[in-house]
Amino acid sequence: MMSKFAAMTCILGAAAMAGELGPAPVTFYKDVLPILQRKCQSCHQPGQIAPVSFLSYESTRPWAGAIKILTATGQMPPWFAYPPYGHMLNFRALTPREVEILARWADSGAPEGHPGEAPPPVRWPENGSGITIK
Repeated sequence: MMSKFAAMTCILGAAAMAGELGPAPVTFYKDVLPILQRKCQSCHQPGQIAPVSFLSYESTRPWAGAIKILTATGQMPPWFAYPPYGHMLNFRALTPREVEILARWADSGAPEGHPGEAPPPVRWPENGSGITIK
């Protein structure tokens, strides 16, 4: 006869294998920073148009709730190009998945995660926004 502990272990193991224990935790370095690098940091860095920097966990963490709200409502990142004209260089609109990741990060307390999971930092041009105009 199987003990209750053994039975629970089997159930939890099967659920984990089936992916039923919920999504993996969202962390700054692994999940959020890549989004910020692609879509936000060209403006959200010292000396650029945005009032706060999203280059580090320390400077981004206090803004987690605002990031969630502003990205969910489409206020950030701002993008005023007319979509029927086709693909634009430097397109920064967030995908629904990216918005979900940012919201989950904020909702879970904005965990830092492991710095070793961070992508390499972007080398932004000095005295420039990193925006490419051709």
